[in-house]
Amino acid sequence: MDPAEMMTNSNMRVVKEPRGFLKLLQFIFAIFAFATASGGGSHFQFSVTCNSSSDPKMVDVYYSYPYRLEDVPVTSKFCENATQSVYPLVGNENSSAEYFVTIGVFAFLYSLVALTIYVFVEGQFGDKDLWSKADLFITTAFAIFWFTSSSAWAAAVADIKWSTYAPNVYTHGSVSKLCSKPGAVCTDAGLNSSYANLNVSILFGFLNFILWAGNIWFTYKETPWHAQRNEPVEKKYPSPALGTPTGMEGGTLSSPSQI
Repeated sequence: MDPAEMMTNSNMRVVKEPRGFLKLLQFIFAIFAFATASGGGSHFQFSVTCNSSSDPKMVDVYYSYPYRLEDVPVTSKFCENATQSVYPLVGNENSSAEYFVTIGVFAFLYSLVALTIYVFVEGQFGDKDLWSKADLFITTAFAIFWFTSSSAWAAAVADIKWSTYAPNVYTHGSVSKLCSKPGAVCTDAGLNSSYANLNVSILFGFLNFILWAGNIWFTYKETPWHAQRNEPVEKKYPSPALGTPTGMEGGTLSSPSQI
């Protein structure tokens, strides 16, 4: 189709309609959801004090998307003669994180495609029944995906918070063995992880679920199934019974001048 013709026949009013306006919000909220989830990396510190030294050593722990926490290394001497690398964090939350981000990216792309069709293409369809049905099914599927991915991601964020809380790090797992050796004392250094992005991503995840679930009704109204339910029913009157005198059709007697 000629781009100039598409611009001429564009229908911007659909953005003011509920299904178009909600699709625009879905486009924006999906960006915030996957951006905050994938950008939720942070770091924290704990200190190691040895008997032979009065100055504590700061140990930094950095982690980021996709939150394979068990693969995050920490390098320090830990009051030993040689520097060593350990993996102090517990849990791998990459499956939930990648699921959530994937749903966000695909929801963002589909919202963009759907808005383009609404504005520039839909009016050119000779028969838009197939598109309206597909839009309904895809919208319903995304509502389900947003709910399941947001629920899984919320549980994963709770695990990330526990695993990256400094006191849990040096009292559990591989670091606890090093910190429990004679002459080594591990304490919280006061720099804790920031979970703002992760908390916001959960909020946007469930907001996206509400938007997609609410839009199911408005996409359903565009399908032929809704139109068939609202078609007026034709009233059928019975034909005149046999033996009904002329002029009695319809249950009333015509005047002599009409007979």
